[in-house]
Amino acid sequence: MTCYLLQLHDDALINVGEYVGTMYGPETYTRLGLTCQRMLRLLLPNDDDASAQTIQNIIRSRMAYALDRAQRSMILETTQNNLKIKSLKELAVFEAWCETPLRNDNRIPFPFASVDINESIHEKIHFIMKIMQRYPSLTVQLDSHCGTIAPNSVASSFSRIRGDSIKDILYDPSRVEVMGWGKRITSKVARSDTHPFGELAREGRGWVEVSFVLRDDDNRRTIILPPQHEFYNSDTTIADDMVETTI
Repeated sequence: MTCYLLQLHDDALINVGEYVGTMYGPETYTRLGLTCQRMLRLLLPNDDDASAQTIQNIIRSRMAYALDRAQRSMILETTQNNLKIKSLKELAVFEAWCETPLRNDNRIPFPFASVDINESIHEKIHFIMKIMQRYPSLTVQLDSHCGTIAPNSVASSFSRIRGDSIKDILYDPSRVEVMGWGKRITSKVARSDTHPFGELAREGRGWVEVSFVLRDDDNRRTIILPPQHEFYNSDTTIADDMVETTI
């Protein structure tokens, strides 16, 4: 919606206005013009404090509405305090994410000691690709983990292979980043009584977590959905062989 409004030519707006004026009278034509002006002030960057406050009000209202429609989100229950949305573009991505099953469970589980993708997760793959196609500037981060019983010598490389198996079937793999965590995160999750994936970790199984990342013009991350658990933030030492990307 935002991109479409900004791309409308003046001639197109005039034609729409003339049609509205013919059908509903000059007063409606005037109201339409004022509405378009207000929307453009919101959508285009500016330093107007009133516009900035209006945008924040829209974001708060739409976030509450999206969360209400999404009902209970198992992931956001533990990470919502880390969710900071500052722009209408970030809001649009958040609303699209809330409409998918990924809002409740963003993991792709794997059988024991396997890199095979189960047919049961095809629906999640469909929604991942749908959001990627809808927002071309969005990238995907795959945080890949292996089970706690995996040998230390192969844990990191095996988890990365799992992430790659997902990356290879996604729309536009060049926009996908794979992080191979080995069992560094799963070992912490297995000891947690509150983490949503705790039971899976205690079973000794691994998984891949799917996150959507939006960056600004300077390639700085502005938002990640869902927000990452504190276990990631506390593990700040990232080995070079953990990251594989073609971005």
